[in-house]
Amino acid sequence: MFLSLGATTVRAQLAPKITWRQLATTKFEEVFDASRNIWSQKANFPAEILALQGQQVRITGYMVPVDITGKVYALSAYTFSSCFFCGGAGPESVMGLELAVPGQKFKTDQVVTWEGTLVLKSKPGMGFHFTLRNSSEWKD
Repeated sequence: MFLSLGATTVRAQLAPKITWRQLATTKFEEVFDASRNIWSQKANFPAEILALQGQQVRITGYMVPVDITGKVYALSAYTFSSCFFCGGAGPESVMGLELAVPGQKFKTDQVVTWEGTLVLKSKPGMGFHFTLRNSSEWKD
C-alpha cells in the first residue's frame, strides 16, 4: 500500500519478506490429471504459507525467462542452470510473476526482489503453485 504526499510516495506498511526456505516446507504429492492425461504434482501448503494467500509479500530470487520473447518471467530460488525447468529443483523453488508493468526486460539470472500479492494453487495445471500477482520490483 502506498500513500502519496504531493511529489513524495510513502509506503504505508512494509510487506513481509518470505524466503525460499519457507516455501520449501510445502509438500507435494503425485496426482493424475485426467483432463490433461498426465501425472502432475499437487501442493499441500502448510498453515504458515496458507496464511499468506492473498497477502502482499516480498521475495528475492533469480529471473528466469519463461517464453522465447523474454516478456514472461518466473522467479527462481536457483540460477537458470539449476532451476526447476532444467530438472535440478522442485516446484517449491519457482514462482510465476504477473508484472504490474508488462514489457519490462530482465537478464537471465538477474537477482531481483519483488513485491506483490501471493497466489497459491494446489493444482495449477500449466501454471505455478506460487504466483506473485501485480508484482513490482522492490528497491530499498
